[in-house]
Amino acid sequence: MTEEPRTLYDLDEIDLAIIRLLQEQGRTSNAQIARVVGVSEPTVRKRIDRMVAGDIVKVVAVLNPHRTGYATDVLIGIRVQPGRLLEVGRALAALEHVVYVGYTTGRHDILAEALFRDDEELFDFLEHDLPALGGVVSTETAHVLRTGKINYEWKLPEAFGGRIRSGSARLSRGRASGGRPRRARPPRTGSRPGARRAAGSRARS
Repeated sequence: MTEEPRTLYDLDEIDLAIIRLLQEQGRTSNAQIARVVGVSEPTVRKRIDRMVAGDIVKVVAVLNPHRTGYATDVLIGIRVQPGRLLEVGRALAALEHVVYVGYTTGRHDILAEALFRDDEELFDFLEHDLPALGGVVSTETAHVLRTGKINYEWKLPEAFGGRIRSGSARLSRGRASGGRPRRARPPRTGSRPGARRAAGSRARS
């Protein structure tokens, strides 16, 4: 039987603490993380390796395109011929200028983001590279003037326990009774007072 992929809800407090510390400073050593979280260095290394293998986290060096000369950032909405969606999407994703490809509903079938050194390079891409893919019906290009937030700045939501202020103290309280670290819980979508009252009635009876 194939094992189901792990998600954030399968992680416990230690895993989440490790992720938060790495998001604050990606160069934090395993030894430093171990001291803050209150576990051994081999435990930290094993947990990071497991999260990387499970595609939950990825440890990479992220370039700032504007510092590397690729200052022309565009979003391209693409409509494709019926039955050729994945074919066009895969070919688009293989192009070196393209940094994101998503399949969408609405007026476009694909939304792509691409980076170029200048408008002339963008023009060449729209005029030659995109038509060469085949199956493209139409495109709509939006020039990104300024980026307010990008994906690697995303932090774990407060639903996963808030920020780590004193990792070792907080986690040690969770394990003081000898129990296992608590797993993350899905965000609550609302209370169910009726269900609580029903449970209380059964308990009293």
